[in-house]
Amino acid sequence: MDFKTVEAKWQKTWAERKTFEPRTEMGKPKFFFTVPYPYVSGSLHVGHGRTYAVGDVFARYKRMNGFNVLWPMAFHITGTPVLAISSRIADGDDATIKMHEDYVAVYEPDALKAKAIVASFGKDPWNIVNYYSGKLVHDFSRMGFSLDLSRQFTTGDAEYNKFIEWQFNTYQEKGYLTQGAYPILYCVRDRNAVGEDDIKDGDSDPVSVQPFTGFKFAYEDGFLVSSTLRPDTVYGITNMFARPDALYAKIRADGQILYVAKAFVEKMKLQHHDVELLQELNGEGFLGKTCRTPLGKQVPILPGAFVDPEHASGFVHSVPAHAPFDYVALQDLRKDAKWKAIVEKIEPIAVIAVPGYGPIPARDVVERMKIANLKEKGKLDKATAELYKKEYYEGTLLSINGEFAGQKALDAKDKMAAWLKTKGAALDVYEASRPAQCRCGGQVVVAVMSDQWFLDFNASGWKTAASECLKRMDIHPAAYRKQFEDVFAWLNMRPCARRRGLGTRLPMSRDWIVESLSDSTIYMAMYTIIKTIRELKIAPEKLDKDFFDYVFSGKGTGTSQAQAVRAEFLYWYPNDQRHTAVAHLTNHLSFFIFAHAAIFAPEHWPKSITLNELVVAEGTKMSKSKGNVVSLNDIAEHTGADLFRLYAICTADLAATLDFRAKDIDALRRRLNKLYTIWDEWAAVSAEPAAATPTPIVRWLQSKFTSIAQRSTDALEKRALREYAQAAFFEALNVAEHFSSRANATEKAQAASRLLKPWIGLLCPLIPHACEQYWENVKGSGLASTSPWPALPQAWRDESAEAAEDFLMNTVSDIRTILPLVKKKPAKITLIVASDQKRRKMAEMLQAETPDQVTGEGFMENFVRKRLYELKHTKAVDEHAILGHSQDYLQTVFAVPFTVVAEEQSENARKEKALPGKPAVFIE
Repeated sequence: MDFKTVEAKWQKTWAERKTFEPRTEMGKPKFFFTVPYPYVSGSLHVGHGRTYAVGDVFARYKRMNGFNVLWPMAFHITGTPVLAISSRIADGDDATIKMHEDYVAVYEPDALKAKAIVASFGKDPWNIVNYYSGKLVHDFSRMGFSLDLSRQFTTGDAEYNKFIEWQFNTYQEKGYLTQGAYPILYCVRDRNAVGEDDIKDGDSDPVSVQPFTGFKFAYEDGFLVSSTLRPDTVYGITNMFARPDALYAKIRADGQILYVAKAFVEKMKLQHHDVELLQELNGEGFLGKTCRTPLGKQVPILPGAFVDPEHASGFVHSVPAHAPFDYVALQDLRKDAKWKAIVEKIEPIAVIAVPGYGPIPARDVVERMKIANLKEKGKLDKATAELYKKEYYEGTLLSINGEFAGQKALDAKDKMAAWLKTKGAALDVYEASRPAQCRCGGQVVVAVMSDQWFLDFNASGWKTAASECLKRMDIHPAAYRKQFEDVFAWLNMRPCARRRGLGTRLPMSRDWIVESLSDSTIYMAMYTIIKTIRELKIAPEKLDKDFFDYVFSGKGTGTSQAQAVRAEFLYWYPNDQRHTAVAHLTNHLSFFIFAHAAIFAPEHWPKSITLNELVVAEGTKMSKSKGNVVSLNDIAEHTGADLFRLYAICTADLAATLDFRAKDIDALRRRLNKLYTIWDEWAAVSAEPAAATPTPIVRWLQSKFTSIAQRSTDALEKRALREYAQAAFFEALNVAEHFSSRANATEKAQAASRLLKPWIGLLCPLIPHACEQYWENVKGSGLASTSPWPALPQAWRDESAEAAEDFLMNTVSDIRTILPLVKKKPAKITLIVASDQKRRKMAEMLQAETPDQVTGEGFMENFVRKRLYELKHTKAVDEHAILGHSQDYLQTVFAVPFTVVAEEQSENARKEKALPGKPAVFIE
């Protein structure tokens, strides 16, 4: 099959007929399905392809089951990424220009035209939006996704802006929107708050605000600041570490002299402190001196090459009893003559009792893991993670901890930090959870902005409503429900607006713009109404609070136009199923549930969420530097949409990572081509007159296909897509191949007339282009995509026919096993069917409950003992009749004459070997 021609043909047909553009049909059940709209900043890859391919199977299956399916799409442009691309291209950034020239070259073979298009990106960010949004539609269409493309919008459109303004006014009315000082991720170049969508790899490698407690150590005329995640170990400090070759600074912060890493000075300014740089200092100058802990104990300052001056405040205090890094660092320094005398006076101080560990837990884990020195960072990271988790959840503070003694570490941690801050011995320090860059190229740090706008997820009643919404929802795979619950538990204040970027201006403070993960939570409702708004030519300025209050909540008296728009909303909402990749669980999907619980009545809350894992290529994460990014355009051009879709569904369950491998694609292509060969054979005879009474092999095929159809349906109903593909494609293909090897022309015509159309229907959600082509070839009514889901007559289920064929195939297998043992070319094969007496005897043996209860004699007893449970479920068949009817087939397969004889009529000495279900084989 020429997949390009066939796929293009049916994509054009669907578009011309508007096959996937539904209208409201009262009385017809609806199914409103969504997948997150793509961000418009480049081309799509197989990761997007997998998520949408999974989604398309869901949508097509529902459509064929009689549902009025709405699956729309739009484009996300909010935030700084599009602006960053535009500004970097305008600034002549070679890497950005090259990257987008590569993207555009996928669609534009003319290099000069591609360069001109990319140059236009630097002139106006909307040129990026307009170009890539068109190409995303092109890519999705080439994959055969059954999307309604008539409801497109961007998050920068005027109608959408009015919609989001209404959403945020509603938040404020309910007390969910607040303004104040709070730590946020911040781009130092853009001087703007940033979220996941603004940060490079922010979706796949999340960045968060990490709060530290900054201990103040008295030193000369001020304090050294050492940042920690473990304020509960303050009583165990034995020394301080400073990096000898690092640059430090003496500063005046809020009127107090502090010593910190030079890199932290600017971060501290951004964290709401009044900071003046007094002096730059080399780390070497601190070494050998002493400082006093927040509790007043004098400790030495030692060299620590492992200290990262770019992380937090740049000093690290040492708790060697509970920190594997600290314990090993001191062991290393013992070997240095310059520091040996000081280090040998340091003894670890135990402050937490940990079940399963001795008084010095860090020493225990270091010795158990055989960590020799600081160079074994991987082992040290593992040891630290193990011990910190154990101490946090199971540790109890020892008596040395004063008023906190006896408390659990997890309870004491925040209390001890607050206590130290009250004493003036500590301050808040914030750091990004990992080094990160904004998409504009600026460093991402943590800032405290005094007038930042937030969504307060702990506002009265909100979390309760969101939890109730989640409780009502179906989450698949079910294992992810616990992760949602955990996210809900820690969600607190979420920055929801930025000073810069594309999107919607915050209605109550228009110098702020709603950020990208806050304006993409209820846009599914916009899908239901945007088409009608535009058809009725309702101007954006008319989309005010009264309009949306009526449309979404029924408040007030709506105009005739508003009534028409509300009717659309009421027909399609709620969102019956939302599908996406698991990377969105901790942010977008959780915010999606909270937003619906806040804005809509319970009858309009979403019903279900399905998720799939991510995609890697050739065993590794996709990245341009590795050259393993596979674009959807490449797939459509070189692989084919149907083959990719089949691969994406059958290769991995939703909860498993999909590893896209070229050799596996090639192997699957061969199986797909085999399917087309069989369909070609069947299509050629499907219209021929067929015998009214099916033969045994046709009855077997009907029975198998009826079972496959039912299991395919059951799998789709429980959203087990890989199970569906395995049945409808692989198992059905294996069954059909076997049938083709067994059947004559008449039987093939009979099978084709009864089963080809149902088989095409079964596979239509999976490989829709090929199915449409074969549906047309066999003169199916209308389109395969809108034909009813196949339901084969349960009367076709024939256990006897299946048992008969299984018996025959087992016999063939036995013959194939024996033939290599015969040293001469066979001239004749005789099959001896077991006697009725043996059948009665075996029936008696099968009354046993367990193998050891089987009684009898000889090899029949051993045979039954070994296969008791299998034989109990094996249906008895007329072996003599089956083998007699199949003699022509057997002679064709083995190219030798066959004779079938009952044991009672045989004089052959081997007849004693005949058993029920296992004829004796005699080769002459």
